[in-house]
Amino acid sequence: MSLSGTGNFCQPICEDSCGNRHPWYPPEIATTDPIARGQLLLRNTLTGKKEPFVPMQARHVRWYTCGPTVYDSSHVGHARTYLSFDIMRRVMTDYFHYNVLYQINTTDIDDKIILRARQNELIRLLELDTSVDFDKLVVLAKEALGEAKAKSDQKKEEIAKAIEEATQNKDSRAKTEQEGLMEQHLVK
Repeated sequence: MSLSGTGNFCQPICEDSCGNRHPWYPPEIATTDPIARGQLLLRNTLTGKKEPFVPMQARHVRWYTCGPTVYDSSHVGHARTYLSFDIMRRVMTDYFHYNVLYQINTTDIDDKIILRARQNELIRLLELDTSVDFDKLVVLAKEALGEAKAKSDQKKEEIAKAIEEATQNKDSRAKTEQEGLMEQHLVK
């Protein structure tokens, strides 16, 4: 049975001209089915139902997506982002005949980018400078790690307190969000 069909089949297309092949019986198209009428259906997360996609302006769709934050070498994850959304755009354009203006950004300034640039510059300067006192550098690095650990522990305490407050207030959404933050923090 076809997804956009009625479950019934039309007369065979090539009954006499198929030679020694089995005849093909095309499905009867359901005119009440939105997919058969060329309508794009999307799952509405509020209702949990598939509903027809209705653009704000006739067949014109403006689509903006956040792209990757690139601060190091490209990898498959970056390609997946572009490829997945390009496939969806092409389906909307070629199959459903929407006029799609698609924009994706690439974040260029972020804490990770700034940190990586500082690290790279520090390494470059250290490689060039032959008079560096590496014993002093080790002491500085240990101090910096100690400060980072103290800051990390403080952040963990803040998140744990927020989880406790959300539990007391019976706010499952806030609790879930804070638990996600805690998990991300522990990974870092």
